[in-house]
Amino acid sequence: MKEKYLFVPPKPKFTNKVIDKKELKKLMAWAFSNYGTGRASFMADKIKDLGFHYATKAGLSLSVEDLRVPPIKRDLLLQANREIQQTEQLYERGEITTIERFQKVIDTWNNTSEQLKDEVIKYFKQNDPLNPIYIMAFSGARGNISQVRQLVGMRGLMADPQGQIIDLPIKSNFREGLTVTEYLISSYGARKGLVDTALRTADSGYLTRRLVDVAQDIIIREIDCGTQRGIVLRDMVDNNQILVSLKNRLIGRVLFETLYLPNDASVIGHINQDLDHDITNSIIKCGIKSVIVRSPLTCEAPRSVCQFCYGWNLAHGSLVDLGEAVGIIAAQSIGEPGTQLTMRTFHTGGVFTGELAEQIRAPFNGIIRYPKNLKIRIIRTRHGNEGVILDENYKLNILNQRGEKTRLEFKQGTTLFISDNEEFKKGQIIGETKSRSTLVTEKATRDLVTETSGEVIYTNLNIENKIDRQGNSTLITNKGGLLWILKGDVYNIPYNTDIQLKIGDKIAKDTIISTFKTISEYNGIVRLNEKNEEIQILTDFISLENAEIEYNELDVNIECPINLRFEDGKILNLLCVPGNKITNSQVIGEYIEDNYKTTTGGIIKYKNYAELKKEKNKKGYEINDNEVIYWIPEETHEINKDLSLLLIKNNTLINSGTEIIKDVYCLNSGYVEIIQEDEIVKEVIIKPGIIYDSSELNTKRNIGTICDIKEVISTSTENKQIFLDVIGEKLFLRPVESYNIKMSHINLKTKRLTNLEDILNLKVVNRSLYKDGEKIKSVYGLDLVKTYLIVNFNSNKPYASADIEFAPIENSTKYKLNLTITESIQLNYDIFGAINNEDVKTSLVIKDGQRIKKEDLIAETHLVARNKGILKNILISSQSTKKLLIMREEDTFRVPTNNATIQVSRGDLVKYGDQLAGSVIASESGQVFEITKNEIILRKAYPYLVSAGAILQIKDHELVQRNDTLAILVFERSKTGDIVQGLPRIEEILEARKPKEPCKLSQKPGKINTTNSNDETEVIQLIDTDGYTTDYIINNNQKLIISNGENVLLAEPLTDGAPNPHEMLNLYFNFYTSIITLYESAKLSLQKVQTYLVDEVQKVYQSQNVDISDKHIEVIVRQMTSKVKVEDGGDTTLLPGELVELQQIENINEAMMLTKGVPATYCPILLGITKASLNTDSFISAASFQETTRVLTEAAIEGKADWLRGLKENVIIGRLIPAGTGFNAYNEQHKSSKSMKLTGIPDTYYLSSSLEVEDSKLSTIIEDNNLEQYNSIDSFDNIEKENPNN
Repeated sequence: MKEKYLFVPPKPKFTNKVIDKKELKKLMAWAFSNYGTGRASFMADKIKDLGFHYATKAGLSLSVEDLRVPPIKRDLLLQANREIQQTEQLYERGEITTIERFQKVIDTWNNTSEQLKDEVIKYFKQNDPLNPIYIMAFSGARGNISQVRQLVGMRGLMADPQGQIIDLPIKSNFREGLTVTEYLISSYGARKGLVDTALRTADSGYLTRRLVDVAQDIIIREIDCGTQRGIVLRDMVDNNQILVSLKNRLIGRVLFETLYLPNDASVIGHINQDLDHDITNSIIKCGIKSVIVRSPLTCEAPRSVCQFCYGWNLAHGSLVDLGEAVGIIAAQSIGEPGTQLTMRTFHTGGVFTGELAEQIRAPFNGIIRYPKNLKIRIIRTRHGNEGVILDENYKLNILNQRGEKTRLEFKQGTTLFISDNEEFKKGQIIGETKSRSTLVTEKATRDLVTETSGEVIYTNLNIENKIDRQGNSTLITNKGGLLWILKGDVYNIPYNTDIQLKIGDKIAKDTIISTFKTISEYNGIVRLNEKNEEIQILTDFISLENAEIEYNELDVNIECPINLRFEDGKILNLLCVPGNKITNSQVIGEYIEDNYKTTTGGIIKYKNYAELKKEKNKKGYEINDNEVIYWIPEETHEINKDLSLLLIKNNTLINSGTEIIKDVYCLNSGYVEIIQEDEIVKEVIIKPGIIYDSSELNTKRNIGTICDIKEVISTSTENKQIFLDVIGEKLFLRPVESYNIKMSHINLKTKRLTNLEDILNLKVVNRSLYKDGEKIKSVYGLDLVKTYLIVNFNSNKPYASADIEFAPIENSTKYKLNLTITESIQLNYDIFGAINNEDVKTSLVIKDGQRIKKEDLIAETHLVARNKGILKNILISSQSTKKLLIMREEDTFRVPTNNATIQVSRGDLVKYGDQLAGSVIASESGQVFEITKNEIILRKAYPYLVSAGAILQIKDHELVQRNDTLAILVFERSKTGDIVQGLPRIEEILEARKPKEPCKLSQKPGKINTTNSNDETEVIQLIDTDGYTTDYIINNNQKLIISNGENVLLAEPLTDGAPNPHEMLNLYFNFYTSIITLYESAKLSLQKVQTYLVDEVQKVYQSQNVDISDKHIEVIVRQMTSKVKVEDGGDTTLLPGELVELQQIENINEAMMLTKGVPATYCPILLGITKASLNTDSFISAASFQETTRVLTEAAIEGKADWLRGLKENVIIGRLIPAGTGFNAYNEQHKSSKSMKLTGIPDTYYLSSSLEVEDSKLSTIIEDNNLEQYNSIDSFDNIEKENPNN
């Protein structure tokens, strides 16, 4: 039995090096790949024993003493603080903007932290190489460099919850201990990390599920598919960094064509040979930069992948077995590291971070010389320094201290930080280069906030007033300049107050600056409360004189109402208590009398209902004097019990006292009416009356009306009225009770106050709450009419209300009823918007109980000065406010001149550090206020640098308070941090989602020519090879990443942002269809997008240092790009819009060509993994994934058959899965493979040795017991290329 294996295990060679984690990995990989699983696991056991043996003899323990802080830390922090102090001084002089200051602070601390990290390592290496922490971290056993840095270096900069970096660094390490502030800053990240992990786990799990679903049916079903295509592999590069080297990408792949040495005819690797470490190393040594290999992307095996296109099974290091479920392995390989990816986006808020720009440091101490013809542009660096950008590649001369020249080459676009003939020191950063992709920036804004109150003065500002379409004007700076704030105490004063002072007045503390007068809007009597916060004015008052209230505050309850007893003995129940608000027509009391009380329920009728309707309001009908109410009694019992429990029958006459159901008796005699529903008795109604045969009576009157009994029974002598009703077919005469309503003679004596408004009136009314003909269900009776005491308002105010007051009667325990209308006047203490109320003093000019008229003065509120000073400015703005500024003593400072010649004049603005006289310099920035013989008096001032393009929020000479926004600075910051990263990005790629802000892609290859632009858009032209031009309009928020005159390829991004893969696919397809056949252009365009998708997924994983083999991503991407959309079915049975496999539609079209039919046209489409899973051939698999009802319904309607090819559908119905031992397609595969080879397709490769390989010969893992049988394959003579001409 001859086994195939690619190399003889090399003999072990003596290696003398420290075995850390990295070396241990290499050692185990070497043992596994050369000596098989058995020996490798034996060796691992031995190494483990060795480790434990020595760990038992002498373990590592950590003590606080082992945490050694390098002494240089102090110097580094001092240096950083010095740099930051210098930056602060520049900021205070107005030489850098707040953004540049922030950026400089961030970069300073970043660099300090990095330097300290390097020092920590150096310190341990040199001074304490056996330190337990050093050994642990650097052997790879536990911990990493970043953790060591936090323990003994410094924690460095932290981000806040929004991802912005806080410019206060954590200078301490855990050995020294954190301050409270540092601890709080640290705790932001910890909480965010926990939340992030929890969400990430769920997201990652769902991603894995979708991936498994899309790829579960990909199984290795054949050895060689005979494809004519391969893919080109080269180093994967991003931002000028190699993410995945060509060497790593080649291992385990199969060569597409024989590979020769570049300058020689000798073969490196044969066609269809799998690449192991040795061959890969020799390819790299030869300097070959790109290799064509077989790939699952180009495999033509239907619904599967062939052995050669897949390559190695990476677990074994040999060609993959037939029947291996590579789809599931691919899905798990991509899904499993999902939890390691970050989810949150993170940005610095700065312009560029250090990593995005490659720094150029000086190699020695020396001087730089610029030639005269050097093309440069002077720019302002991100730290506010002056720098130059080279507009061409150039070699510059650098002279060392001995005058020796060294030529350094600088690329176009390099920024240099030092000027001509400037000296520099070794290690100093003299410049930086930015890689093209890092130039992706976005516009951002930051508010410039004043740190003090004062007066604004513009200097050197070139301002443009821009008016937008809506007519709003904005002040924008065309050129950078300074905004000065001359310090002073600013007071905001409302427009309707009087200012008591004029400019130039000297002011003492507590001088009245301004007065606000509170004026009354009403006539009335003043009522003051204890706090004097609110003044109440009594505008109307009414008192009920002939009634007294019996009232005790302690025992007021609902059951015991308050009585209002009149002098004539009549009693009203009061329905309100003191403090209640009373509105128009509201009832305040109810008169108790029994004149209109019935004994049962019944039907109510009014004699003059038409008149009553006019008087109706929400509270019922007002009943006039002499109105008649008719009452037809009937007794209603609510039962709600089973019919069988009833003791009486329907339409029978019963006497009073009859038992209706158990323990329920009737009170009146009459006929019974039973209302029931579903054998349940709802109500029993007893109606008194007499039944007559209608033939006996004169019934001209309508049923349901009231009439005289004589009209119906002509023989009757009674003078009474009846109500006509029916029972069955018989006439039923029911008795009627009539109530004659008389007005209750309650005499109201009221008392008013003179000269007040006549708004309130008290009135007694009769009211009924029931409609005409209303049936009132009751057993015991009710009041038909009630007498109420109500309040009427003679006012047109819709929301007028009165207050109830109980006024105590002298020498009595009883009270009088008073009604009052009061209006409140609020004293406006915060009218001046003062920070503290000590500046505002209010004095009342009225007393309690005083009568006042409308427009009388009530109070004066004074704003007083907080400190003494001089009134410098009064500003009356159009926005209904006045502002004034007082210059206090603390707003000035004095500088003695020491009799030196004065170099400034009055009104000059002087920056901190400027020369005033002789050697006298300004200790602070300010404006020269006064010059005397011996000293200069300056008014403190603060300069703020405003960059070009800033939006000004204040005008010249305006007065501002502390923390007011002066301007909105517009700057550019790198967009890298804001790009969607990690898991969401992987999801975006694999679900083929359109990015939020897609970039513009070139529609043809050609040359770029940038043309006109305005504020909102920029137009660029692309001139293709035929000379045709295409215009692209680029919005302001998109940034060009190509320069003028640059050549671009098809579908190359022109602006920043992520490309839309669907657009990319369409561009490639439309371009290729004009050159090659439909099938070829679909294949090619799909292949282009496939390569893009694979690279994008790799970039995300590599950015998090997660290694995944390309082939796994390729298997998934293959599933996403396997279908095309039918546009026109031609003579085929396909419908427009149908999704079909590309190979399948091509086979149909070939058949059409043979039968001279019209072939179908189609376009390639890109499906996201969810969509691809739902569009799979197997409806069982699709239905078990998502949208079960829809998938099964459509499958049923179409009469689909499921051929059970994948794993999932077989698992669901309980069959053996067609992978591994269940893979039964060996013989058929070989037969089909053989017949395919004999058809004479050109350039197809196959193994000329016998294809009837038995299962035993496909073993790929070396076992120790048969190791000796393996022989290296020296040449691949048995693999050859078939010549179709033979």
